[in-house]
Amino acid sequence: MIASPLAVPDPSNRAGLDARLHALLERAAGDIATASPRAARSSVRRRVALLRRRRWLRHALGSGTLAAGMVAGGVHGRMDGQVAPEDAAPPPTAPAGPPVPALPALPATSWTWDPAEAVEREAADPGALYAEGAFHVYATSATHCGRGTCHRYRVPRFTGADLAMAGRLAGDAMPTRPGWVAPGDDAIWAPATARIGDRYVLFFAATAAGARHAGMKCLGAATSATPAGPFAPLADPLRCTPGYWSIDPYPISDGERWYLLWRQDDRANPTGRIVAAPLDGDRLALVGPATTLHVGAFPWEDGAPEGAPGIGPIENPAMARHPATGDWLLTWSANRWQTRDYATGLAVCAGPLGPCGPVGGGSPWVRTSADPGIVTTARLGGAGGLSFVPGPGGQLYAVLHAYRGADDDPEARRVAWAYRVEPSGPAAGYRLIEIARNHSAAASVSKA
Repeated sequence: MIASPLAVPDPSNRAGLDARLHALLERAAGDIATASPRAARSSVRRRVALLRRRRWLRHALGSGTLAAGMVAGGVHGRMDGQVAPEDAAPPPTAPAGPPVPALPALPATSWTWDPAEAVEREAADPGALYAEGAFHVYATSATHCGRGTCHRYRVPRFTGADLAMAGRLAGDAMPTRPGWVAPGDDAIWAPATARIGDRYVLFFAATAAGARHAGMKCLGAATSATPAGPFAPLADPLRCTPGYWSIDPYPISDGERWYLLWRQDDRANPTGRIVAAPLDGDRLALVGPATTLHVGAFPWEDGAPEGAPGIGPIENPAMARHPATGDWLLTWSANRWQTRDYATGLAVCAGPLGPCGPVGGGSPWVRTSADPGIVTTARLGGAGGLSFVPGPGGQLYAVLHAYRGADDDPEARRVAWAYRVEPSGPAAGYRLIEIARNHSAAASVSKA
């Protein structure tokens, strides 16, 4: 288990509160048992004094007992684990003001945590959709095991009524291989789904067959009457570029028409650039030339070998209009996906076709849990593949993939994490705020 900083438990998480209280009681009992009577009395006095100064904590816990006082003392215990001198004065009273909400005490559980199998399900490049009263997350092809058997999912679909609770693996959204996709290399990459008209459309990238585009990554689409599928792929790809890749499609609407964003490689940008073009929603065809929204320009984006042309890979675009500010937000992933260097950038755009201006002064928005763009108790690295999803109540959410841990771990599973997207002032622009409520399960999570 990965340690987390001491914090006030979420009172709605009864199991987490009980576990935290039990641990702090054990610590206090140990201090009293091993200390002199004078030191023991001093320790209890300090905890009760802290509780009196923090009435908001007492009310949150629903108790004014010595146990609650011990919790109050534990919250402000020294992070180096040393015992304070027995005659030390209690900390000064904090200035009056509203209490600052604390993060949950235990590490957050990923959205693709499976409690039945006690495993975090892989969900690379998650594409999120809220439809028919539930959230649906579609991921890159993966093999999932359960009850002793394993199955290859072409487009794994996870679903749940609430992004604050872990979703469940619900099946394969597109079990049939598109006819234009190479039989020996039929993985589906970065699926993203939208409701266009009276049907659901799943956009994806895959390796093309045939002499003209053999081995190239191309964009495709599939349709279904429901978000659960099965999605029936179109007979031909939406876009193939001879000699270059087109991957990671992402649909977005301005309320009047649909657009498609994707990563496009070319001679000038061999490691990718983010482009967009209008989409004919009726015929599911791209209309007109592509407009460039972002080209790699920052050191954090450069994952190419030294001396290789271009800065990148630049990939995995996503876009949404924030309901509170009206800003069009563009994100993209860059650098090597196998490492913690993989990160997510943020820009604000004038609309689906730009122009766009990066936020952050040349720094990534989110790479690990230490970045200012994210508020989470999880320790995670290699954050990328983000997709936005407007949810009920006028909230904007984001789902991304990252592996657990802050160091390089190319063998770790890239699992899905869900957050709320909130404005955070002009310096940082926007932040991802943790919403997970099922923290107690994280104690059982391993990187196996």
